[in-house]
Amino acid sequence: MDLGFSTAVKGLMVSQKSLYITSHNIANANTEGYSRQVGAQRATSPYNIKGIGFLGTGTEIYNVMRIRDSYVDTKYWNESASIGEWNVKMDVLTELEKLFGEPSDSSIRKYMDEFYTSLSNMSKNPSDSSCRELVRESAMALTSHINEIGEKLIDLREEVGFSIDAKVRDVNSIAQQIANLNKQIFKNELDGKLANDLRDKRDLLVDELSKIVNVRVDEYDDGKFRVSIGGITIVDHTDVSVLKLKKDSSNGNIDIYWGNDSKAKVESGELKGLLDLYNEDGTSNSYRGIKYYQNRLNSFVIGFANGFNSMHREGYGLNKTENGVNFFKYSGDNPAIMLTLDDKIMEDLANIAAAKNPSGSSEDNGNILSLISQRNTGERFDFNSTPDDFVKSMMSNYSVDSIQAKRMYEFQELILENIEYKRSSISGVSYDEEMANMIKYQKTYIASARMINTLDEIIDFTVSNLGLIGR
Repeated sequence: MDLGFSTAVKGLMVSQKSLYITSHNIANANTEGYSRQVGAQRATSPYNIKGIGFLGTGTEIYNVMRIRDSYVDTKYWNESASIGEWNVKMDVLTELEKLFGEPSDSSIRKYMDEFYTSLSNMSKNPSDSSCRELVRESAMALTSHINEIGEKLIDLREEVGFSIDAKVRDVNSIAQQIANLNKQIFKNELDGKLANDLRDKRDLLVDELSKIVNVRVDEYDDGKFRVSIGGITIVDHTDVSVLKLKKDSSNGNIDIYWGNDSKAKVESGELKGLLDLYNEDGTSNSYRGIKYYQNRLNSFVIGFANGFNSMHREGYGLNKTENGVNFFKYSGDNPAIMLTLDDKIMEDLANIAAAKNPSGSSEDNGNILSLISQRNTGERFDFNSTPDDFVKSMMSNYSVDSIQAKRMYEFQELILENIEYKRSSISGVSYDEEMANMIKYQKTYIASARMINTLDEIIDFTVSNLGLIGR
């Protein structure tokens, strides 16, 4: 009879534990990173009764398992790095697109249109000071706009540099958190029971880390959990290797190193996207980052200013006593932010060289007509094309890069969505399934309780009526 009670009580306890697990699943249905849990149930060891054989002794839940597929997790971490990289590139290139503003009323070509329109108006009345003033003002507006773009490119690159530093700190922080969880998990699993909720927290951290940088995860039979980046271990169970960044003084680039000063291999993720945007300049088939567009803008400034100045120097101002005057000037390693008008143009409007012939009249407009036609011919510009074509080419480059980044992001997003759906179908909590389990375990609980009641009635009947027969 004791065996029967014991078996029924075990059934009662297993049903109760199963209901607890079901309740835990329902409570965490919307918890990010939570994996559905099930009780690992098995029959207990049978009791050998001599002359009869083995008699079952009930059931037990020997562990609580979380439903997780390591293969799907690995695929998710690999694809998460790619989408992180292209998302960063898409966002920054969108900022570049807004910065250049092509085509719009605040674009380089729009300011060039206004400048050349003022030159055309001046060509009709070269001696009119108001026309000359308009030329100077429109030229200053053009240079100021280019200066502003150059400054914003510098600011954008600095912001990317700050983001790189923040991402490196995030990687180190996440790595330390994973190591701390490894210690807790290892300690709690010494008795063979799984620390499921802690494991979910750890996997959620790996999810976050995989967006920033390419990772590989290995869990060994000894319970040790390791995370590596580019083949180098960053988390070795409870030990952590840190990343740091260094700035190359020769070219201003940022590189990522390990604590022992060996260079880290960052192959994908948000950090890779930021490094490409900060470091690469499009040379030798490298990525066209912010430096590329800075170099292109500087090339435009140098080519346009030199070409315009070359032709302007051949003309004469109103006083007809001096030629060889430059119209624009620039200096430094970043001429886009230093482009302005020559001092002589700023000091005296008469120095704008409209005339071709030093002995001609004040209405001589020969040189200014040459300057106007230069825009369409591209003559003497250092970039071997017209200014408009050069700007169009530059805009085409970032448009192509922006479209590529957007397409790659959308493609990776679709892949990741499919993996997330599969992951959710495996590990996610289904209310319908949990409700069905709840009813099932409730019924087994009631059945076990009734079994105990039945056994109790049998004992009560036996004890109450023992010895009454034959009286």
